[in-house]
Amino acid sequence: MSAPLYEHLLAYSKQNRISFAMPGHKNGRGLKKDLLSLDVTELSETENLIHPGEYVLKAQELLSSLYGSDKSYILTGGSTSAIQSMICAGVKPGGTLLSAGDCHMSVINTCALLGINLKLFPKEIDNSFSVPKGTGTLKKHLTDDIDAVIITSPNYYGICSDIKNTAEECHAKNIPLLVDEAHGAHFIASNLFPQTAVKYADAVCQSAHKTLNAMNGSSYLHINGDLIDRKRLEKSLYMFQSSSPSYVIASSADIARDELTDGAMWEKTYDMCKSFKEKITDTGIKVLENDDMTRLVLNFSNFDIAGFDVDDILSNNGIDIEMSDLFNIVLIVTPSNTQSDMDVLFDELIKITNNTPKAKSTLNLTPPPICKEKLFPQKAFFSNQRDTKLQNSIGHISCSTVVPYPPGVPVIYTGETIRKEQIDYIEYLETKGAEITGISNGTIAVSEQNNE
Repeated sequence: MSAPLYEHLLAYSKQNRISFAMPGHKNGRGLKKDLLSLDVTELSETENLIHPGEYVLKAQELLSSLYGSDKSYILTGGSTSAIQSMICAGVKPGGTLLSAGDCHMSVINTCALLGINLKLFPKEIDNSFSVPKGTGTLKKHLTDDIDAVIITSPNYYGICSDIKNTAEECHAKNIPLLVDEAHGAHFIASNLFPQTAVKYADAVCQSAHKTLNAMNGSSYLHINGDLIDRKRLEKSLYMFQSSSPSYVIASSADIARDELTDGAMWEKTYDMCKSFKEKITDTGIKVLENDDMTRLVLNFSNFDIAGFDVDDILSNNGIDIEMSDLFNIVLIVTPSNTQSDMDVLFDELIKITNNTPKAKSTLNLTPPPICKEKLFPQKAFFSNQRDTKLQNSIGHISCSTVVPYPPGVPVIYTGETIRKEQIDYIEYLETKGAEITGISNGTIAVSEQNNE
């Protein structure tokens, strides 16, 4: 047999690793065992996700009822397809989308695809952990040229924005608010979690696979009010999704929605994480006090070790985490994790701190400031391009979105004039072990057109 990808993944699965990464089902623990038998095509007996019949509509109605939306959809292309559809329904070509600087790269890519202008606003940084805070007031950014606003809440670090206040500011100017709530599908399970953005925003996407017992690619999209063009939204869903959606993925999303009605399982996970956080603080590891108790953000700035290196050590010992950065590691805990998982994690972290010297000095490293000018991603994306060394790219217009991934938050945006501080920041992250997309062998694509 010669099936390298299959064989590699099969070997990985046989290691019985502990997962604190997505998907939320944790290497299949939380999945129904008969899901593969549901891999069927669109037949009269199986219905069609894009042209729903009785059973698809019923599943969508149950989803809408749970979250309290006007209408909800089950998607199989992840939150990326939902973000594409939300933006397409909220902003016409030539219009302007206002976004926080920590948006997912799919926002920039969608603007490039659809010919939408992008205006960014900065996020404050929590200097103790070097992570972005929630979105503050947007009043000064809601200028007359803004057609829609998109923000990410919660972010990768479990920090939420004040969606209620942001929605009020947007709606006062008749501007739709789109929320990337990819990491918050579980919020509806219990009052112990933050309130879901669905209550206030006009369109909200959620990645069911990130925290629920759902397969990769499963997501939800919720719509409220009349600021979103519903007809254009449904055409967008048809355009951005596969015409052969996976019923295996869709069914897992339907099951995951049903499981959310059992708040007890999530409250147990909440308590397990709370106990872990209280216990780990005695080790010298700092714990971010974020809004989502089940999103563990552990900071190693007291030790002479980078978060990337902690990630590597844990991986070598059979523990997968969601992401790392220079100072932190981020772990996703769900009901498919066990107390035994938490105990093994704790023991491995103790070994790391016992074998690592204390930090001699404190390093404060924050991302470079975001671009203040309106960006035109499509113009740069379709321009004549050439590859150039990073240090030679300064002053040129980037034709790439350069992103440490995860968390998928850009450092350089397509259409932006590249600055020295951005290149210095990227090169420093690379020396510390970060994986950067958008560059190749130390080069970046830039436009041959003059910077106008």
